[in-house]
Amino acid sequence: MATNVDFAKVTPPRDLTEAERETVFLHFFRRLASHRNLAALYVETEDAILRASGDDTGSFKDDFNAALNQWAQDLLHNAWLVCQEPGKECPTLDPLVDTSTAGLPQTLNAIVLLHVTTSQSYSARTRAFISGLAPIDERAVVSTLKNPDSAIQQLQKQVQDIRAQHAERGQTLRNVGMGLGAVAGGILIGVTGGLAAPLVGASITTLLGWLGMGGTAVGLLASGLASSSFVCGALFGAYGAGSTAQMVSRHTREVRDLAIVPVRTQKDQETLAVRLCVSGWLDTQEDVHAPWSVFEGDDTFALQWEVDALQALSGALSTLVKSQTIKYVQAEIVKRTVLASLLSALSPIALLNIGKIIDNPWMNARALALKTGAVLGDLLSSRAFGNRPITLTGYSLGSLVIFEALKYLGDLPPSETIGLIEDVYLFGTPVPNDMATWASVRRLVCGRLVNGYSGGDYVLAVLSRASDASWAVAGLQPVDVKGVENIECKDVEGHLQWRGMIGKCLRDCQASGVVDEEVNIQLQEVAKPIQVELEMAGGDAVKTTGARSRSEISYS
Repeated sequence: MATNVDFAKVTPPRDLTEAERETVFLHFFRRLASHRNLAALYVETEDAILRASGDDTGSFKDDFNAALNQWAQDLLHNAWLVCQEPGKECPTLDPLVDTSTAGLPQTLNAIVLLHVTTSQSYSARTRAFISGLAPIDERAVVSTLKNPDSAIQQLQKQVQDIRAQHAERGQTLRNVGMGLGAVAGGILIGVTGGLAAPLVGASITTLLGWLGMGGTAVGLLASGLASSSFVCGALFGAYGAGSTAQMVSRHTREVRDLAIVPVRTQKDQETLAVRLCVSGWLDTQEDVHAPWSVFEGDDTFALQWEVDALQALSGALSTLVKSQTIKYVQAEIVKRTVLASLLSALSPIALLNIGKIIDNPWMNARALALKTGAVLGDLLSSRAFGNRPITLTGYSLGSLVIFEALKYLGDLPPSETIGLIEDVYLFGTPVPNDMATWASVRRLVCGRLVNGYSGGDYVLAVLSRASDASWAVAGLQPVDVKGVENIECKDVEGHLQWRGMIGKCLRDCQASGVVDEEVNIQLQEVAKPIQVELEMAGGDAVKTTGARSRSEISYS
């Protein structure tokens, strides 16, 4: 498809003076140093926690910092080239360099294109950093890479327009030479049709030179455009090419039911980043992907895993929530500010009823979530979605799957994971608030790590206490680790409500790509019926207003 290609958006601005280019570069340099230093602080935090607990940290901190510094210096070199090499040589990042304000989006587009074509990948750390400077036109980058012929034809037209303008002014084009003549004569027709990449690159360089662009960056951009088919193959991976079944089949030894389901994608129009979402239980098969229709923008997929177990869990949760047992549990919680004394106070019948769900559907699904998480970690480490940033989102046991995948990745050499995960959004997550583990995950995530919790999720409180022997659960309270964003989801008053409220929670924490209209539809068509059903079953019998509010309950 050759539409909407605008190569001018991904090449350095022509109207900047040398001083202005240097200003842009210095701004980029300082902001990059600040971003790098923050990432280094996260690994320092993890190292300090492990050392305090007596664990042997080995060389992982040095390995992470080495990989981080290599990424930052390579990206800085791309920016130096795009800004036409201010100074005698590209500077080395200094940990003491401060930050500043300003920026030009078109320059950043060019840096992204140069980064992608020279490394044949798009680092999640690069995206997290650059998107914080100014908006990036990633569509322009993708369209240029996937439609090089159209980009070159556009360049030719721009050069012809400039020649016409010069001719009208009576100026002689003394330096046209054979390069431009050959280009205008049609040598560039069919970049992907067999013409040697060096010849194509040289011709593109001639065109860019006529548009006032020079320096090493022009040659690198031209080479990258000439070899764009190879870049796209590495960038978009198996799922970008649509061959999902074969890739997943190699990772199903431990998990019987595993698949990647498209939620919002367009054929032959892949995006520079990808989003993977994981549901925590299933009322119907559609719940694999339906909760995530609130997203737009990046290619969005859903992880289908162990459908039968998740449907059995959904039925058991619904039965428990509507039963007299959970009403009794809620009443006991309201009476006590310290939740740790709850189980010892419950009647034998209540314990027996809770045990029915803990010992069978919950524990079964939880065990499968742990296995699925390891499989997902293996998939991610093998770059199944390509060499592009990936954002992970889930609720309940879906969040547990993601967390286990991140733990798996955290044990790998930092050089293999340094730019893999961009953002992570976890809601109602049944995992302990272990500082060392969360610090490891924080070090791995290049962008935002969000812990969405609800203090009124009584079902999660009891199930987690019984299965993990801990009240300190991320889905119930904040995680006290630097860099973890704790968002209280006050509208979620029970575990089953995560399904209908997930869109609103994502919107409230300002996750990228959330569509307001789709969120409102989800609230009306999913969240409201769930609430009505629970109220009809007497699920609102226990009110927490009065002497004990949710915020007063302690989970210690």
